[in-house]
Amino acid sequence: MHTFTESDPTVRGAAERMAKESAFALLLLHTESDRILASNSAADVLFGYEPGGLVNRSIRMLIAGWDPHAVAGSSPFLSRCQQLSGHSFAAEVHLSDPDETPERVVTVRLLTDDTSPAPAQAGSPQLQELVSLLNATLESTADGLLVVSSNGVITGVNSRFATLWGIPSTVLAAHDDQAVMALVLEQLISPDAFLEKVTELYSQPLAESLDVLKFHDGRVFERFSRPQLVADRVVGRVWSFRDITSQRRAEKKAKSALRKLRRRAEDLKQLAYTDPLTGLGNRALFNEVLTAAHSDGEGAGTTVMLLDLDDFKEVNDIHGHQAGDRLLIDIAHKLSGCIPETGTIARLGGDEFVILLPPGIDSTSVAQNLLQTVHQPVDIDGTVILPSLSMGLADAQCDSYPQNAASDLLRRADIAMYAAKMAGKNQFIRFQAAMMEKLVARTELQETLRSAVRNREISPYFQSVHHRDGPVRQYEALARWKKGDAYCPPDIFIAEAEASGFIIDLGAHILDRACREMAPWLQDDPARSIAVNVSGIQIRERLFAERVLSAVKLNGVSPRQLVLEVTESLFLDESAEVIHQLQSLRSEGVRISLDDFGIGYSSFARLQTLPVDTVKLDKSFISVIQQASDRSPVLESMIVMAHNLGLTVTAEGVETELQAQYLYDMGCDYLQGFLYSEAVPAHKIPGRAGQRQASNP
Repeated sequence: MHTFTESDPTVRGAAERMAKESAFALLLLHTESDRILASNSAADVLFGYEPGGLVNRSIRMLIAGWDPHAVAGSSPFLSRCQQLSGHSFAAEVHLSDPDETPERVVTVRLLTDDTSPAPAQAGSPQLQELVSLLNATLESTADGLLVVSSNGVITGVNSRFATLWGIPSTVLAAHDDQAVMALVLEQLISPDAFLEKVTELYSQPLAESLDVLKFHDGRVFERFSRPQLVADRVVGRVWSFRDITSQRRAEKKAKSALRKLRRRAEDLKQLAYTDPLTGLGNRALFNEVLTAAHSDGEGAGTTVMLLDLDDFKEVNDIHGHQAGDRLLIDIAHKLSGCIPETGTIARLGGDEFVILLPPGIDSTSVAQNLLQTVHQPVDIDGTVILPSLSMGLADAQCDSYPQNAASDLLRRADIAMYAAKMAGKNQFIRFQAAMMEKLVARTELQETLRSAVRNREISPYFQSVHHRDGPVRQYEALARWKKGDAYCPPDIFIAEAEASGFIIDLGAHILDRACREMAPWLQDDPARSIAVNVSGIQIRERLFAERVLSAVKLNGVSPRQLVLEVTESLFLDESAEVIHQLQSLRSEGVRISLDDFGIGYSSFARLQTLPVDTVKLDKSFISVIQQASDRSPVLESMIVMAHNLGLTVTAEGVETELQAQYLYDMGCDYLQGFLYSEAVPAHKIPGRAGQRQASNP
C-alpha cells in the first residue's frame, strides 16, 4: 500500500477539491471491508499518524458512527473523529458515491474555530439541529453502539445494539453494564475469551481492539472498541458491534466452492496425466517429467527406455482387442514392479511404453530384468500368449550428443528401439552415434528417392530369359537408378520405396515405360513377353488391375504378353482383394510368376490354390551347383512338383554353363542370369534378340 497523491486516477476528482481547500484530508477505502487503502499527507497529520500509517486500518477506528450504506453519496455529515493520541475532534465527513470511482473516497474537513458554526446556545435551534443530526446518525448506522463509562455505567446505546443482542429495553434503561454483560455472555460460544478481552481493554484505557465473536445460534459479530475521550481525559469506552454472519457464510461458501474447484482441478489433472487402460502415466505426464529432469541443462545421468511389444498386432488380430487390452494391463503391472520408486513409467499409446530412470540406476540390469519378467507365458481366457519386448535405451550423458535436450533423448531411444526390432526382437539396444548417422543417411535417401521418382530418374533395364529350345522370347524389366557416376543397388532403394510408399508411383512408371520401350519388339511376335516386378503394396491398391490393363493397352501391348512377378510374402496376406486383383488380371491373359520361390513360406500344397502360372527358383538353389558331381535333390524335387502342378519353372542367377546344363537336364523351362547377359537399356536390345543355344548332351 502507499500514500496516494493527486496523480492517482482513482482520486483525481477528490485531489482537485483538495487543491482548492488544503484543510481537507482524503482517505481511499476498500469498498467491501472499509479498510483504508491509502491516504494523503493531510490525513496522516490530521489523525496523528506517520506517513502511510493509516494504511490497512478500519475507518471505524477513526470516525464515530461510521455507516457507509447510510452516508454514501449523501451531503456531508458531522461526526467526532479519533486521533492516534486518543484525542477527538469535530469534523465534516463526506463519502463519495460508489459509481464515481472503483474505490470509495472519504473527505474529512476539520471544523476549526474559523470553519465551525458559531457556538450553539442551549435550547437554540442550532443546538437542536446538531443533536438531532447526531442522534439520526447513531440510529441510522448498521452497527450496534454501546457506550460505557469508566465506572461501568451505560451512558449511551442505540436501538441497533438492542436488536442485535436481543436485550430488553428495561435492562438497557437500568444502565446496568453487568446485566447487559450477562445477557451477552450466554449467547456466545467463548464467553471467557470475551471477558478476557473486556478486562484487557479496561486495563488499557487508550487501547483499541477489533475482533470476532461467534454465537451459539451460528451468528458472527465483528466487535470494535475504542476509548471515549473528552479533551485529553478517558471518560469511558465505546463498543461497536456489526453482524457479519451473511458475509462469513458467503466467505465460507466461497471457500468451500474453491476447495471443490481445487479438488476438481486435481481430479482433472490426474485424468489428464493418466492412461485410462493401464492406470500408468500417459505421454503428457512423461513429457512433463522428462522436461523437468532436463531443465536448465540438468539431467546428466538419466536414461530413457522406450519399450514396444513384439508382434502385438497379431494378438489383436488373432485373439481380439479385448485380449490385447488384458495383455497390456498385465504388461503394465509387470513393468511397474521392475523399476525403482524414483523412476517414472508411462504408456505412450498402443503397445508402446517408456521409462525414465534417474542418475545412479543401473539401466542395463533394469532392462535385463524387464525382458525376463515380460517374457513369461500369459493365460488369457485359456489362450497362452508369450509376449516379448524390444527396447531402446538412450543415456543423457551420451558423448556424441552433449546437448541432451529432452525431446532428443526420447528420439534417440526410439531409434535404438527400432534397431532392436531389426536385430531380432526380444532384446534391448543402447543408442550409439552410428545409429543416428544411419538414420540421417536413410532420411537423405528418402529425399533423393522422392525427387528421383518425381523426375522419372529411375529407368527399366532388361535382362533376357532363355528357353532351351528356341530364341529369347522374354525379357525381365529391372529398375535401375543411376546417382551421379554410380548406380544405387536395387535392394536398397526398392526396400526404401516400399517403406515410404513411393513404390506405387515408381512401379507404375516402370511398368508403363517397360511396355512402351519394348512394344516394337513385342509386336513382332505375339509369343514374346515382358516380365515386370510388382510390389504387394501396389497390388493392394483397389484399382491396380485396372491400371495395369490400361498401361499395356495404351502402349499397344497385349495383356497376354505381360508377366507380373510377385514375391511369396504377398500370399501371406489372406486378403481377398489381393487374390481378386490377380485373378482379374489372369482372366485378361496376364500371367503371374512367383519370384524367389523356395526361400519364403509358400508350399506346393498352397500353390494349388493360388493364381500362379510360373515359379521362379531363387538363385541360392542354383549357386550350390559348382562342379559336375554336384546335385541338389531339393532343386530337382521342386522342378518335378511344379511341373506336376502345371506350372512352368524359371531358374535365376545362372552364371556357368555347368549350372545351365544341370538345370536343363532336370527339366527347367527357362534360365536367366549373367551367363547370358546383364540387364541393359532397351536401346541395346536388337530388334530380334539373338538365340543362345544350350548345349545338350
